[in-house]
Amino acid sequence: MMSIFLVDSLWSLNVPNLGRQNEYQLILPRIHSLRTRKKRAAISIARLKARYHSPTLNNKSDPLDELVFILLSQMTNSVSYERVYDRVKSVIPDWNQLLKLPLSTIENLILDAGLFRHRATRLKQIAVRLNQDFGTVSLDSLFDYDDERAQSYLMSLPGIGMKSAKCILMYSLGRQVLPVDTHSARVAYRLGLVASYEHSLVDKELSVIVPPELRFDYHVNAIAHGRAICRARRPRCERCVLLSLCQFGRKFKQ
Repeated sequence: MMSIFLVDSLWSLNVPNLGRQNEYQLILPRIHSLRTRKKRAAISIARLKARYHSPTLNNKSDPLDELVFILLSQMTNSVSYERVYDRVKSVIPDWNQLLKLPLSTIENLILDAGLFRHRATRLKQIAVRLNQDFGTVSLDSLFDYDDERAQSYLMSLPGIGMKSAKCILMYSLGRQVLPVDTHSARVAYRLGLVASYEHSLVDKELSVIVPPELRFDYHVNAIAHGRAICRARRPRCERCVLLSLCQFGRKFKQ
């Protein structure tokens, strides 16, 4: 198992354990020095920002709104969860109402989101936990927490992992963290910025390669790029603004 990737030298990788990833991962980019990767990252982020203009992706400014939005988005499509979130928010404008609403009522509200019983149970559990911890169903207390403490608290809540916690920190609490999802990991790997598709390793490497002030721009624009161009299957490399920086794209086009 590889443990150190951020070395200041040139080297190539053995094929990683691909698991469920697709065959395009067999085109392995060469990993450059840390200094070079930082420069390439900055150039890539600037190009992506010029192309996609750092979209908010409909995320929420209130941390608990964002948490509910994320819970509803897991393992479903954007049209579905955005519609369901808007319905839930219109019926439950104050999240304290979750404490008194029967579980069956919450389930009926999110019926078309998929896994509705599981999601409703988590929403109820989180409401009870927040009320116990803060005396109200709110995450506003986290504004006074440092990044590490806030992330740790969020990850202690049902259904909230590292990526979700960092999304709440970034979008709603204004922290300069870098969530890693399937799109941002794919873009980073194909550009040769990181040495693995494994999200925990990508998270560690990108936190060194991408400076705090550029993390929001990388995250949102890499997602947009991953959806539109740098897709898992049939990537549109011929349309890519990063093609001149991307060994994967040049090899894939051959």
